[in-house]
Amino acid sequence: MYFDAHCHLHELDEEEMKELRGYVIAAVSDDVESSKKTLKLAQKLKNVVPCFGVHPWVVDKASMSCMREIEVLVSSSEICCLGEVGLDKKFVPQTFSKQVKFFEGFAKMAVEYGVPLNVHAAGAWREVYEVLLKSDVEKALLHWYTGPLDLLEELTAKGYFISINPAMELQRKHMVIAMEVNLRRVLVESDGPYEYRGLRLTPKLIPKTLETLAKARGLRVEELRSIVESNFREFFGFTRRVF
Repeated sequence: MYFDAHCHLHELDEEEMKELRGYVIAAVSDDVESSKKTLKLAQKLKNVVPCFGVHPWVVDKASMSCMREIEVLVSSSEICCLGEVGLDKKFVPQTFSKQVKFFEGFAKMAVEYGVPLNVHAAGAWREVYEVLLKSDVEKALLHWYTGPLDLLEELTAKGYFISINPAMELQRKHMVIAMEVNLRRVLVESDGPYEYRGLRLTPKLIPKTLETLAKARGLRVEELRSIVESNFREFFGFTRRVF
C-alpha cells in the first residue's frame, strides 16, 4: 500500500479515483461543501481518511458559522482530521487576521475532539507553530514544508509531522528539508490534483517520491515505505487493513 497524507480527493474525476486501489488517502477539503463531499467519499471508500475544514485561501468568503457545520461532521465521524486549515502570508496576506480566527477555532476543535490537524502554512510557518503551541495541539501535520530548518527541528521535537511532496525534485528548498528531517516525523503527500512547474501532482506520483527520497537518504524503498506507513497510521489513527 501507498499512503498519501494530503490530497484534494474530491477534485479528482471517477477514472482517477479508480486508479487508486492500493492507496490510502487523507482527503483534505477546502470549505463546508467540499467537506461534505469528502465525507461521502469516506463513507463509500474504506481507504479514505476524511479531513474537514476551511482553506485559508477561502476564509474571505466564509462566515464563522462554517465552524459549527464542520464540527457536526467531525462529531459524526469515526475517524477524521481537520484540514486543510491554517495560515497563509505568502498568497493571501490581506486576509491574515481572519485566517488567524479560523485557525485558532480549528485548533481548539482539534483538541476538544482529539483529532489531528492537516495544516497549510505558506509564509507563516512560525505563526502556525505558535498557534499549535498556544492551543496545546498534540497532532499536527504541516504539509509541503518549506520553512526554516531551525523551526523544523522544533516542530519535530514537539512531535509534529511534515509531509514531503513530489515537487521535491523541482524545488531545492523542499529537497533540503527532505534530507534533514527526522524520518520518524515524515509523511508523503501529493497535494493533488495540482499543477506545479509543469508537473501535475496526483497520488500516482507517491511511489516515485518514495524512490527519490529513499535514494537520497540511503535507504531501501521498502524500508522507507514501512516507516511512512507506520507514521501515517500513528498520525491519523488509521488501523484498517483495506486491501
